[in-house]
Amino acid sequence: MKYMLDNQLMCDVTFHVGSDKSPIKAHKYMLASASPVFYSMFEGPLSEKGDVDIVDITPEYFDMMLQYIYTEKFVIDAKNIKGLLYGSEKYMLQTLKDKCSDFLTSSVNGDHACVVFQTAHDFHMKDLETDALNFIFKKGRACFESDDFLHLSSDCLTLIVESDKLYCDEPTIYQRMVQWAKLRCEEHSMPTTDENVRKSLGDLLYLIRFPSMTSKYFTDEVSSTNILTFEERVRVYEHFNDKKTDIFSSKLRMPHSIRVQRCEDSSTFWAVDGSTDCIDFQTSDNAKLSAILLFGSTNYSGSHDVKVQILQGSTILSTTQTQFYSIPDQEIYKISLDSPVKVVAETRYSIRLTMKGPYTFKGKNYLKKVTISGDFAVTFLSSSLPSPNGTNEIDGQIPGLIFEL
Repeated sequence: MKYMLDNQLMCDVTFHVGSDKSPIKAHKYMLASASPVFYSMFEGPLSEKGDVDIVDITPEYFDMMLQYIYTEKFVIDAKNIKGLLYGSEKYMLQTLKDKCSDFLTSSVNGDHACVVFQTAHDFHMKDLETDALNFIFKKGRACFESDDFLHLSSDCLTLIVESDKLYCDEPTIYQRMVQWAKLRCEEHSMPTTDENVRKSLGDLLYLIRFPSMTSKYFTDEVSSTNILTFEERVRVYEHFNDKKTDIFSSKLRMPHSIRVQRCEDSSTFWAVDGSTDCIDFQTSDNAKLSAILLFGSTNYSGSHDVKVQILQGSTILSTTQTQFYSIPDQEIYKISLDSPVKVVAETRYSIRLTMKGPYTFKGKNYLKKVTISGDFAVTFLSSSLPSPNGTNEIDGQIPGLIFEL
Protein backbone atom coordinates (compact mmCIF):
# COMPACT_ATOMS: atom_id res chain seq x y z
CA MET A 1 0.00 0.00 0.00
CA LYS A 2 2.90 2.36 0.56
CA TYR A 3 3.79 1.94 -3.11
CA MET A 4 0.22 2.90 -4.03
CA LEU A 5 0.43 5.99 -1.81
CA ASP A 6 3.88 7.09 -2.94
CA ASN A 7 2.93 6.75 -6.61
CA GLN A 8 -0.61 8.12 -6.17
CA LEU A 9 -2.21 5.01 -7.71
CA MET A 10 -6.00 4.47 -7.47
CA CYS A 11 -6.36 7.23 -4.87
CA ASP A 12 -9.98 8.17 -4.18
CA VAL A 13 -9.67 11.24 -1.95
CA THR A 14 -7.72 14.47 -2.26
CA PHE A 15 -6.84 16.67 0.72
CA HIS A 16 -5.89 20.32 0.41
CA VAL A 17 -3.51 20.76 3.31
CA GLY A 18 -2.12 23.79 5.10
CA SER A 19 -2.33 27.48 4.38
CA ASP A 20 -1.26 26.98 0.76
CA LYS A 21 -3.74 24.09 0.28
CA SER A 22 -1.15 21.64 -1.01
CA PRO A 23 -2.90 18.65 -2.66
CA ILE A 24 -2.24 15.28 -1.05
CA LYS A 25 -4.00 12.15 -2.33
CA ALA A 26 -4.78 8.99 -0.37
CA HIS A 27 -7.12 5.99 -0.13
CA LYS A 28 -10.31 6.25 1.93
CA TYR A 29 -10.20 2.59 2.89
CA MET A 30 -6.76 2.88 4.50
CA LEU A 31 -7.62 6.04 6.40
CA ALA A 32 -11.04 4.85 7.59
CA SER A 33 -9.61 1.55 8.82
CA ALA A 34 -7.05 3.39 10.97
CA SER A 35 -9.05 6.33 12.31
CA PRO A 36 -12.67 6.67 13.50
CA VAL A 37 -12.47 10.34 12.54
CA PHE A 38 -11.62 9.51 8.94
CA TYR A 39 -14.31 6.82 8.96
CA SER A 40 -16.94 9.39 9.95
CA MET A 41 -15.56 11.75 7.34
CA PHE A 42 -16.12 9.26 4.52
CA GLU A 43 -19.21 7.33 5.69
CA GLY A 44 -22.66 8.36 6.85
CA PRO A 45 -25.01 11.27 6.19
CA LEU A 46 -22.41 13.93 7.08
CA SER A 47 -19.62 12.43 5.02
CA GLU A 48 -17.49 14.55 2.73
CA LYS A 49 -18.43 14.13 -0.93
CA GLY A 50 -15.55 15.93 -2.59
CA ASP A 51 -12.07 17.13 -1.77
CA VAL A 52 -11.27 17.77 1.88
CA ASP A 53 -9.61 20.92 3.27
CA ILE A 54 -7.19 20.46 6.19
CA VAL A 55 -6.08 23.91 7.36
CA ASP A 56 -4.65 23.22 10.82
CA ILE A 57 -1.86 20.78 9.89
CA THR A 58 1.09 21.44 7.62
CA PRO A 59 1.62 19.23 4.54
CA GLU A 60 4.83 17.89 6.11
CA TYR A 61 3.09 16.59 9.24
CA PHE A 62 0.03 15.34 7.36
CA ASP A 63 2.30 13.32 5.09
CA MET A 64 4.14 11.88 8.14
CA MET A 65 0.78 10.86 9.58
CA LEU A 66 -0.20 9.13 6.34
CA GLN A 67 3.13 7.31 6.24
CA TYR A 68 2.40 5.99 9.72
CA ILE A 69 -1.13 4.88 8.77
CA TYR A 70 0.17 3.02 5.73
CA THR A 71 3.36 1.53 7.21
CA GLU A 72 3.32 2.04 11.00
CA LYS A 73 6.87 3.32 10.54
CA PHE A 74 8.09 6.82 11.23
CA VAL A 75 10.82 8.70 13.08
CA ILE A 76 9.92 10.93 16.03
CA ASP A 77 12.25 13.70 17.12
CA ALA A 78 12.10 16.94 19.07
CA LYS A 79 11.23 18.91 15.94
CA ASN A 80 8.23 16.89 14.75
CA ILE A 81 6.78 15.64 18.04
CA LYS A 82 4.24 18.44 18.49
CA GLY A 83 2.91 18.15 14.93
CA LEU A 84 2.58 14.37 15.16
CA LEU A 85 0.97 14.51 18.58
CA TYR A 86 -1.55 17.07 17.37
CA GLY A 87 -2.43 14.91 14.36
CA SER A 88 -2.73 11.78 16.50
CA GLU A 89 -5.16 13.51 18.85
CA LYS A 90 -7.24 15.11 16.11
CA TYR A 91 -7.67 11.87 14.16
CA MET A 92 -7.74 9.55 17.19
CA LEU A 93 -4.70 7.56 16.14
CA GLN A 94 -4.09 6.00 19.55
CA THR A 95 -1.03 3.92 18.71
CA LEU A 96 0.67 6.97 17.19
CA LYS A 97 -0.21 9.02 20.27
CA ASP A 98 1.20 6.28 22.51
CA LYS A 99 4.48 6.29 20.60
CA CYS A 100 4.65 10.08 20.88
CA SER A 101 4.03 9.82 24.61
CA ASP A 102 6.75 7.18 24.96
CA PHE A 103 9.20 9.45 23.14
CA LEU A 104 8.38 12.38 25.41
CA THR A 105 8.71 10.26 28.54
CA SER A 106 12.12 8.99 27.45
CA SER A 107 13.23 12.56 26.69
CA VAL A 108 12.31 14.15 30.03
CA ASN A 109 15.81 13.78 31.42
CA GLY A 110 17.63 14.69 28.23
CA ASP A 111 18.60 17.71 26.18
CA HIS A 112 15.02 18.47 25.16
CA ALA A 113 13.35 18.94 28.54
CA CYS A 114 11.91 22.29 27.45
CA VAL A 115 10.30 20.71 24.37
CA VAL A 116 8.84 17.94 26.51
CA PHE A 117 7.53 20.44 29.06
CA GLN A 118 5.91 22.67 26.43
CA THR A 119 4.38 19.74 24.57
CA ALA A 120 3.04 18.11 27.74
CA HIS A 121 1.58 21.46 28.78
CA ASP A 122 -0.10 22.01 25.40
CA PHE A 123 -1.65 18.54 25.34
CA HIS A 124 -2.66 18.41 29.02
CA MET A 125 -0.35 15.50 29.85
CA LYS A 126 -0.20 16.45 33.53
CA ASP A 127 2.10 13.75 34.91
CA LEU A 128 4.61 14.27 32.12
CA GLU A 129 4.37 18.04 32.53
CA THR A 130 5.19 17.73 36.24
CA ASP A 131 8.14 15.40 35.57
CA ALA A 132 9.57 17.74 32.94
CA LEU A 133 9.11 20.81 35.15
CA ASN A 134 10.91 19.14 38.06
CA PHE A 135 13.78 18.19 35.76
CA ILE A 136 14.04 21.81 34.57
CA PHE A 137 14.13 22.97 38.19
CA LYS A 138 17.07 20.65 38.91
CA LYS A 139 18.96 21.39 35.68
CA GLY A 140 17.96 25.03 35.48
CA ARG A 141 21.03 26.61 33.96
CA ALA A 142 21.49 23.94 31.28
CA CYS A 143 17.81 24.17 30.32
CA PHE A 144 17.87 27.97 30.22
CA GLU A 145 20.90 27.91 27.94
CA SER A 146 19.34 25.42 25.50
CA ASP A 147 17.95 26.56 22.15
CA ASP A 148 14.58 25.03 23.04
CA PHE A 149 14.19 27.46 25.96
CA LEU A 150 13.68 30.36 23.54
CA HIS A 151 10.56 28.68 22.13
CA LEU A 152 8.69 28.20 25.39
CA SER A 153 5.32 29.92 25.74
CA SER A 154 4.90 32.70 28.29
CA ASP A 155 2.63 30.39 30.32
CA CYS A 156 5.32 27.72 30.56
CA LEU A 157 8.01 30.29 31.28
CA THR A 158 5.88 31.64 34.12
CA LEU A 159 5.61 28.19 35.71
CA ILE A 160 9.39 27.88 35.64
CA VAL A 161 10.53 31.34 36.72
CA GLU A 162 7.99 31.89 39.49
CA SER A 163 9.34 28.90 41.44
CA ASP A 164 11.71 28.99 44.40
CA LYS A 165 12.91 25.51 43.40
CA LEU A 166 14.61 26.66 40.19
CA TYR A 167 18.32 25.91 40.40
CA CYS A 168 19.75 28.73 38.31
CA ASP A 169 21.57 31.98 38.99
CA GLU A 170 19.56 35.16 38.43
CA PRO A 171 21.91 36.72 35.83
CA THR A 172 21.42 33.68 33.58
CA ILE A 173 17.65 33.87 34.08
CA TYR A 174 17.67 37.56 33.18
CA GLN A 175 19.91 37.19 30.13
CA ARG A 176 17.95 34.32 28.63
CA MET A 177 14.58 35.94 29.29
CA VAL A 178 15.81 39.06 27.48
CA GLN A 179 16.85 36.87 24.55
CA TRP A 180 13.44 35.16 24.69
CA ALA A 181 11.75 38.57 24.55
CA LYS A 182 13.93 39.71 21.64
CA LEU A 183 12.85 36.65 19.67
CA ARG A 184 9.20 37.56 20.34
CA CYS A 185 9.97 41.05 19.01
CA GLU A 186 11.47 39.61 15.83
CA GLU A 187 8.49 37.31 15.33
CA HIS A 188 6.22 40.37 15.41
CA SER A 189 8.55 42.46 13.21
CA MET A 190 9.30 44.82 16.11
CA PRO A 191 12.70 46.44 16.71
CA THR A 192 14.51 44.81 19.64
CA THR A 193 14.66 47.99 21.70
CA ASP A 194 14.69 47.93 25.49
CA GLU A 195 11.15 49.27 25.51
CA ASN A 196 9.91 46.49 23.22
CA VAL A 197 11.79 43.86 25.24
CA ARG A 198 9.98 45.10 28.34
CA LYS A 199 6.67 44.99 26.47
CA SER A 200 7.31 41.44 25.25
CA LEU A 201 8.21 40.26 28.74
CA GLY A 202 5.04 41.71 30.23
CA ASP A 203 4.37 40.33 33.71
CA LEU A 204 7.31 37.92 33.33
CA LEU A 205 9.55 40.89 34.12
CA TYR A 206 8.33 40.90 37.72
CA LEU A 207 9.31 37.27 38.22
CA ILE A 208 13.00 38.13 37.76
CA ARG A 209 14.55 38.55 41.19
CA PHE A 210 16.75 41.58 40.54
CA PRO A 211 17.50 42.19 44.27
CA SER A 212 19.18 38.77 44.47
CA MET A 213 21.76 39.78 41.84
CA THR A 214 25.08 41.23 42.88
CA SER A 215 25.09 45.02 42.90
CA LYS A 216 27.92 45.06 40.35
CA TYR A 217 26.07 42.84 37.89
CA PHE A 218 22.88 44.86 38.29
CA THR A 219 24.77 48.11 37.67
CA ASP A 220 26.73 46.85 34.67
CA GLU A 221 24.10 44.74 32.91
CA VAL A 222 20.62 45.86 34.01
CA SER A 223 20.69 49.44 35.24
CA SER A 224 22.51 50.51 32.08
CA THR A 225 19.43 49.56 30.01
CA ASN A 226 15.88 50.90 29.89
CA ILE A 227 14.22 47.54 30.47
CA LEU A 228 13.41 48.67 34.01
CA THR A 229 11.90 52.06 34.73
CA PHE A 230 13.89 54.62 36.69
CA GLU A 231 11.72 54.03 39.76
CA GLU A 232 12.21 50.26 39.54
CA ARG A 233 15.98 50.68 39.35
CA VAL A 234 15.93 52.97 42.39
CA ARG A 235 13.92 50.43 44.36
CA VAL A 236 16.44 47.69 43.59
CA TYR A 237 19.32 49.93 44.69
CA GLU A 238 17.42 50.69 47.89
CA HIS A 239 17.26 46.96 48.52
CA PHE A 240 21.04 46.72 48.14
CA ASN A 241 21.18 49.24 51.00
CA ASP A 242 18.91 47.19 53.27
CA LYS A 243 15.59 48.76 52.33
CA LYS A 244 13.14 46.10 51.18
CA THR A 245 11.31 46.39 47.86
CA ASP A 246 7.81 45.12 47.19
CA ILE A 247 8.18 45.26 43.40
CA PHE A 248 10.61 42.37 42.92
CA SER A 249 11.14 39.33 45.10
CA SER A 250 14.48 39.18 46.88
CA LYS A 251 14.02 35.58 48.01
CA LEU A 252 16.90 33.37 46.95
CA ARG A 253 16.08 30.45 44.70
CA MET A 254 17.64 27.05 45.20
CA PRO A 255 21.15 28.00 46.39
CA HIS A 256 23.81 28.40 43.73
CA SER A 257 27.11 27.11 45.12
CA ILE A 258 30.45 28.59 44.12
CA ARG A 259 33.73 26.86 44.90
CA VAL A 260 36.59 29.32 45.36
CA GLN A 261 39.96 27.57 45.37
CA ARG A 262 42.94 29.77 46.17
CA CYS A 263 45.80 27.45 45.24
CA GLU A 264 46.62 26.08 41.80
CA ASP A 265 48.51 23.01 42.98
CA SER A 266 49.58 21.07 46.07
CA SER A 267 52.76 19.82 47.67
CA THR A 268 53.87 18.09 50.89
CA PHE A 269 54.11 18.25 53.94
CA TRP A 270 52.01 20.28 56.41
CA ALA A 271 52.01 19.39 60.09
CA VAL A 272 48.67 19.55 61.91
CA ASP A 273 49.36 18.89 65.58
CA GLY A 274 46.58 20.98 67.11
CA SER A 275 48.21 24.36 66.49
CA THR A 276 46.06 27.09 64.96
CA ASP A 277 45.98 28.05 61.26
CA CYS A 278 44.23 31.31 60.34
CA ILE A 279 43.42 33.18 57.15
CA ASP A 280 41.29 36.27 56.48
CA PHE A 281 39.05 36.91 53.49
CA GLN A 282 36.58 39.39 52.10
CA THR A 283 34.12 39.18 49.20
CA SER A 284 33.09 41.63 46.52
CA ASP A 285 29.38 40.96 47.12
CA ASN A 286 27.05 39.65 49.79
CA ALA A 287 27.05 35.84 50.00
CA LYS A 288 26.73 32.93 52.41
CA LEU A 289 29.80 30.97 53.45
CA SER A 290 28.62 27.35 53.68
CA ALA A 291 31.84 25.31 53.79
CA ILE A 292 35.62 25.42 53.81
CA LEU A 293 38.06 23.16 51.99
CA LEU A 294 40.87 21.35 53.79
CA PHE A 295 43.79 19.26 52.61
CA GLY A 296 43.76 15.63 53.71
CA SER A 297 46.51 13.20 54.60
CA THR A 298 49.53 12.80 52.34
CA ASN A 299 49.33 9.02 52.67
CA TYR A 300 45.59 9.09 51.84
CA SER A 301 44.60 7.44 55.11
CA GLY A 302 43.92 8.28 58.73
CA SER A 303 41.54 10.68 60.43
CA HIS A 304 41.70 14.34 61.42
CA ASP A 305 39.93 16.12 64.26
CA VAL A 306 38.84 19.55 63.08
CA LYS A 307 37.53 22.70 64.72
CA VAL A 308 36.61 25.60 62.45
CA GLN A 309 35.54 29.04 63.62
CA ILE A 310 34.43 31.98 61.49
CA LEU A 311 34.98 35.38 63.11
CA GLN A 312 34.37 39.02 62.38
CA GLY A 313 36.95 40.84 64.44
CA SER A 314 36.84 39.13 67.83
CA THR A 315 33.22 37.99 67.45
CA ILE A 316 32.73 34.29 66.75
CA LEU A 317 29.97 33.85 64.12
CA SER A 318 30.11 30.08 63.64
CA THR A 319 31.81 27.08 65.23
CA THR A 320 32.03 23.60 63.68
CA GLN A 321 33.68 20.58 65.27
CA THR A 322 33.96 17.41 63.22
CA GLN A 323 36.20 14.60 62.04
CA PHE A 324 37.00 13.44 58.53
CA TYR A 325 38.85 10.46 57.09
CA SER A 326 41.25 10.62 54.16
CA ILE A 327 40.68 8.19 51.31
CA PRO A 328 42.80 7.07 48.33
CA ASP A 329 43.30 9.55 45.47
CA GLN A 330 41.60 12.49 47.19
CA GLU A 331 43.58 15.50 48.43
CA ILE A 332 40.89 18.06 49.27
CA TYR A 333 37.85 17.63 51.53
CA LYS A 334 34.75 19.75 52.06
CA ILE A 335 33.91 20.68 55.66
CA SER A 336 30.34 22.01 55.82
CA LEU A 337 29.72 24.63 58.49
CA ASP A 338 27.15 23.73 61.12
CA SER A 339 25.97 27.35 60.92
CA PRO A 340 26.59 28.94 57.50
CA VAL A 341 27.63 32.57 57.76
CA LYS A 342 26.11 35.48 55.84
CA VAL A 343 29.04 37.60 54.74
CA VAL A 344 28.71 41.25 53.78
CA ALA A 345 30.57 42.64 50.79
CA GLU A 346 33.95 44.29 51.44
CA THR A 347 33.90 43.16 55.08
CA ARG A 348 36.86 41.32 56.55
CA TYR A 349 36.30 37.89 58.14
CA SER A 350 38.69 35.41 59.74
CA ILE A 351 38.83 31.61 59.59
CA ARG A 352 40.43 29.95 62.59
CA LEU A 353 41.31 26.28 62.09
CA THR A 354 42.50 23.81 64.70
CA MET A 355 43.35 20.46 63.14
CA LYS A 356 45.03 17.36 64.55
CA GLY A 357 46.10 14.21 62.74
CA PRO A 358 48.71 12.92 60.26
CA TYR A 359 50.66 15.21 57.95
CA THR A 360 48.55 16.80 55.21
CA PHE A 361 49.16 18.25 51.80
CA LYS A 362 49.64 22.00 51.57
CA GLY A 363 48.94 24.45 48.78
CA LYS A 364 51.29 25.73 46.12
CA ASN A 365 50.97 28.75 43.80
CA TYR A 366 48.42 30.54 45.96
CA LEU A 367 46.24 33.30 44.51
CA LYS A 368 45.55 36.31 46.70
CA LYS A 369 42.40 37.15 44.73
CA VAL A 370 40.07 34.70 42.98
CA THR A 371 37.25 35.84 40.67
CA ILE A 372 34.41 33.45 39.81
CA SER A 373 31.53 33.82 37.30
CA GLY A 374 32.91 37.10 36.02
CA ASP A 375 32.15 39.35 38.99
CA PHE A 376 32.16 37.51 42.33
CA ALA A 377 35.62 37.95 43.83
CA VAL A 378 37.23 36.71 47.04
CA THR A 379 40.38 38.35 48.39
CA PHE A 380 42.57 36.39 50.83
CA LEU A 381 44.68 38.20 53.42
CA SER A 382 47.12 37.35 56.17
CA SER A 383 45.03 36.90 59.27
CA SER A 384 44.50 39.60 61.86
CA LEU A 385 44.47 36.69 64.34
CA PRO A 386 47.55 34.73 65.41
CA SER A 387 48.35 31.84 63.04
CA PRO A 388 51.11 29.95 64.87
CA ASN A 389 50.95 26.93 62.56
CA GLY A 390 51.91 29.15 59.64
CA THR A 391 48.97 29.39 57.22
CA ASN A 392 48.80 32.77 55.46
CA GLU A 393 47.70 34.17 52.11
CA ILE A 394 50.48 32.36 50.20
CA ASP A 395 51.04 29.13 52.11
CA GLY A 396 49.52 26.41 54.24
CA GLN A 397 46.11 24.89 54.83
CA ILE A 398 42.55 26.04 53.92
CA PRO A 399 42.88 25.79 50.11
CA GLY A 400 39.41 27.11 49.41
CA LEU A 401 35.92 28.18 50.42
CA ILE A 402 32.41 27.38 49.23
CA PHE A 403 29.77 30.10 49.03
CA GLU A 404 26.08 30.15 48.22
CA LEU A 405 24.82 33.08 46.17
